Amino acid sequence: MARIAAVVMMMVVFSGCAFNEPNLDDYYEKQASEQADKQQLILKLRQHYEASENFYKAGDYVKAESECLAMLELKPEEEVVLYRLGTIMFKLGRYDESAAYFERAIRVNPKNGKAQYNLASIRLMQADNHFKYYAAMVDKDTDLSKVSDLMAAIDKFNRKQVISSDSESLDKLAGALRK
Repeated sequence: MARIAAVVMMMVVFSGCAFNEPNLDDYYEKQASEQADKQQLILKLRQHYEASENFYKAGDYVKAESECLAMLELKPEEEVVLYRLGTIMFKLGRYDESAAYFERAIRVNPKNGKAQYNLASIRLMQADNHFKYYAAMVDKDTDLSKVSDLMAAIDKFNRKQVISSDSESLDKLAGALRK
């Protein structure tokens, strides 16, 4: 009887092990399916990107935006798309949205110098507007010389004039902002 119980136990143990073995066919099929899905995603992203760039170059920013948004649905944190949406929003005059896309691109890649520069430019442009509102709202006896100097420096920066060592430098502009 003990022998029979031992044989039955061994059969149960070995049959259980057989069922727990990985099925290599299923594994390779899953790998192939995942690879096909990746290839399909890359193809869709490439199609949207090319369409977006063509619309952008043609000046049709609304259609370019639509293609970029379709890409973000497929891959939400794609740095190149976030950057392009920042430029599209800027061209459309939607500066807050532009800044938001540049900020997202920077979160993905803090070393994206173009996004950093564009975000800084937008923020300077917005600061200039706030300084203008401030100047219009303060008491007429308020000394606005520092604000005027700062606004002139921002205006010069925004117009992308050549900054020489003899004239206002970016360091001086930053220093004026800190004061």
